[in-house]
Amino acid sequence: MFRQGRLRGRLRVAGAVPLALVATMGYAAVPAAAGGSPAAVVSPAAPHPMPSCQEWQTITLVPQTPAKPGSSASPTAWKPWCHNAPPTPFGHAAWDPPTVVGGPQLGQSGVIVDAEPGVGALPEVGDVSYVLADLDTGDILAAKSPHAWLRPASTLKTLTALTLIPRLDPEQVVVATDDQVAANGTRVGMVAGNPYPVHSLFEALLMLSANDAAYGLADAAGGYDETLALMNAKAKEIGAFDTVAVDPSGLDEPGQRSSAYDLALIGRAAMALPDFRKYIVTRDAVFPGGTDKRTKQKYEPFHIPNINDLLANYPGAIGIKPGRTNRAQHTFIGAATRDGRSLIVTQMGSTSGSWKPTAALLDWGFANADRVAPVGRLVEPGDAAPPRPLAEVPASLAAGAEGSGAKGPASGTPRPGDQTSADAEVGRSFPVPGGGVVKGALVLVTLLVGAGAYLVRRRHDN
Repeated sequence: MFRQGRLRGRLRVAGAVPLALVATMGYAAVPAAAGGSPAAVVSPAAPHPMPSCQEWQTITLVPQTPAKPGSSASPTAWKPWCHNAPPTPFGHAAWDPPTVVGGPQLGQSGVIVDAEPGVGALPEVGDVSYVLADLDTGDILAAKSPHAWLRPASTLKTLTALTLIPRLDPEQVVVATDDQVAANGTRVGMVAGNPYPVHSLFEALLMLSANDAAYGLADAAGGYDETLALMNAKAKEIGAFDTVAVDPSGLDEPGQRSSAYDLALIGRAAMALPDFRKYIVTRDAVFPGGTDKRTKQKYEPFHIPNINDLLANYPGAIGIKPGRTNRAQHTFIGAATRDGRSLIVTQMGSTSGSWKPTAALLDWGFANADRVAPVGRLVEPGDAAPPRPLAEVPASLAAGAEGSGAKGPASGTPRPGDQTSADAEVGRSFPVPGGGVVKGALVLVTLLVGAGAYLVRRRHDN
């Protein structure tokens, strides 16, 4: 419930709607304190009550009645609307520049590029953080806040696969448990008590972003805790020191984080595994059916799709993995090959699930790779030490970062109540045995752009 003087989320007046106009709509502008957030707009007598937004949302004023086509008149009736906002990186101490993993320039915030005169500007994309690099050489062509700590969502499944593919026999059989079947978020539709080969679980993990498959693979590798220990050891081994894995599915858990730089390291390392490359480019696979032990109902094998839209829309795309939760918003690891050159791009904190910003970054990279000086590099395993802070992180920032020491369930896979519904973001509906659907959601977020246009955003996976 909204309280005067306080908004759960910042008020953003879209388009060219000034606070003076806001006042004429029955809302009172409350000036910000010195150095504080922008002015909030509040009034108990407002014609539309302020919505109580979720912590990952912000408020925009949208036209109540869109202007007529061809009319130059500005709308006079407005209402507040909650929409998804880019996440804020977790706080941490500044790194000593010579110790920044990948090179001192990568410790900067904002866009980082060293281009020759005449090189076109980087495309403007809505990512909080990104890295664009040569997949083969590891040279970083451009980046934006590459070491910012953010939630990875289902791109963390890339680390799960990197860790477990070398450890598990593809023909090994995993018998599904009730806990695996009850996973939050996107599920492929495993049936408790039925056997599933490991290779089918990897297909579901990487093509469909299935959380039940993630937990099945974790149990096959020794259990939830053992798998997380292996994942965190693998991250350190390859130099991904920004990464802390707390859930092998990527669902939001306190303390779980990564960075665009680390996701590039993880994606590059995973692309060295032939089986990983095979899984991520498979467009359609058949998942085994089974029999419900309680109802005796039989389910036939069924087809599962690859939800990576870049594969279907960008010539030369070779992977890798999308992700989304409410708190992470959209995250992505992509790769493509053109004229003998392969690039990898990682993106974090976008409110758009579109493949087009990824394509724009790749196009820029392919066009300008020979006309920019690397701003850093993706380190090889064992080449880097953890960065050293210039000072200890303040307690207030440490609390905001949720504490990297937070732990997941003590053992086994999480029960349905172990994550909130906000964390257990689901991506879409998928076929399951017997013609049913796994309940996900294709969620359309309508967002004002300018003074009356709306942009449809699609929620991806998790």
